[in-house]
Amino acid sequence: MSDINVMRHVTKDITNEAVTDYLTNFYKPLTPELGELRTACEAEPVPIILRETEDFLNTFMEVTRPGSVLEIGTAVGYSAMFFAEKIYQMLEIADKNVFTIEKDEEMYERACFEIKNRGYDQSIRSFLGDGEECIDKMIDDMGEVRFDMIFIDAAKSHYKRFLETSLKVLSEDGVIICDDTLFQGRLALEGEIPPRKHRTNTLALREFNEFVKTDPRFSSTHLAVGNGLTIIKPIKG
Repeated sequence: MSDINVMRHVTKDITNEAVTDYLTNFYKPLTPELGELRTACEAEPVPIILRETEDFLNTFMEVTRPGSVLEIGTAVGYSAMFFAEKIYQMLEIADKNVFTIEKDEEMYERACFEIKNRGYDQSIRSFLGDGEECIDKMIDDMGEVRFDMIFIDAAKSHYKRFLETSLKVLSEDGVIICDDTLFQGRLALEGEIPPRKHRTNTLALREFNEFVKTDPRFSSTHLAVGNGLTIIKPIKG
């Protein structure tokens, strides 16, 4: 593949646009209301999990059956509502089983509005602040708190820090999922200098992915799903 084609490939899709389009034809939202919110967010556009990412998470949660989820990076609250709805559909649990953290105050306020407006405020507890600081405060305020699944989709340059602090509140059989870890395919271009606006995130994610794969505490895999997913399972003992 020529350099020009590589860059075109990177900026559009990390795998193949035709394949992605084919797969997303099968996409179906959990509820019509979440489908409407997705359509509105995609039109703005507002960053939410991609359709193929949601499809993967839908099946992954059916397999792992988490009863609680912690999310770092709320954005407008779409994925938090998806998690809450999925847990309710699987387990009929609806009482504060999803915790979500957002650092941007404007996004946080919009997420709180969307969550309450769509009737998920009973299931979701929202926090404003840095992911690490909020988790430490949770521990201080609530004592032992554990989550079966932790979803990290926040500032890419802080993924390693968020992963380390997430281990404090991960349940014994829990799993951590990090989104956007292939970052538009840019991480595959080892010889390329990323554009300035993407440089920090690209270099940080390269370091993060290498760290996850070489740290003996973890079993992990990188998946070319959506914008890249990394599944991390701490090794017992």
